[in-house]
Amino acid sequence: MRLFAIGDLHLPSSRAKDMERFGWTGHPGPLAAAWDALVRPEDLVLVVGDISWATKPHEAAADLGWIEARPGKKVLLKGNHDYWWGDSANKLRQLLAPTPSIVGFLHNGSALAVPPYLLAGSRLWTTAEAPPLPGGEMGDVPASPDYVLREATRLSRSLEEARGLLRRQPQLTRVVATHFPPLYAGGVPTAFSPLIEDFAPAVCVYGHLHGPGISAGFVGLHGGVRYVLASADAAGFRPLQLLPAEAPATGG
Repeated sequence: MRLFAIGDLHLPSSRAKDMERFGWTGHPGPLAAAWDALVRPEDLVLVVGDISWATKPHEAAADLGWIEARPGKKVLLKGNHDYWWGDSANKLRQLLAPTPSIVGFLHNGSALAVPPYLLAGSRLWTTAEAPPLPGGEMGDVPASPDYVLREATRLSRSLEEARGLLRRQPQLTRVVATHFPPLYAGGVPTAFSPLIEDFAPAVCVYGHLHGPGISAGFVGLHGGVRYVLASADAAGFRPLQLLPAEAPATGG
């Protein structure tokens, strides 16, 4: 099972909100074609937030169906635009029941084992260490100490749950998925990056950044962790392969 990631699908929902004004020509057609060509049914794809423009659960049904139609197993993470997601894990499970290839989600501090991978993470938020970033509908949101603290708590809870799963299945390969960047281009630690680096995953993948903001995210090795940006436009509108079928477990 290879591991892929893609973020910021920004699917149109029943509100028919297209992406042409952002220069995403024909979206999501090119992404669907690339996904279908790259991913095999036995692979796993992490979808790291901003999945749909829907604001209510029923508005997201067709977009979830679009994901279901793509090859591979999928795990979802909430982004800042995913207003349809809601606060109830049980209701989310009910919403996802017609899409069996979506095998799980990370929600409010949860972790998930999809062997051979152990998945942890949270949405996160913009931190004070972020450089100036573009705003607007597809831009960044202001830093908020309260939101950062809340998300650091959720991330810590997810990592602790993952450690519990790892004690029972120590052969699993650790992976962290977030929506907002946990680390920015300058490499200055945030409230999130030391938590992730202490967990020692094989890779940490995130999204959120678009257009001129793409260069603001840290990409590469920091504190022993490989950070990867997988927002749709940063990834060239194709899922990024994070790990091969046989990945090192890493960790300490």
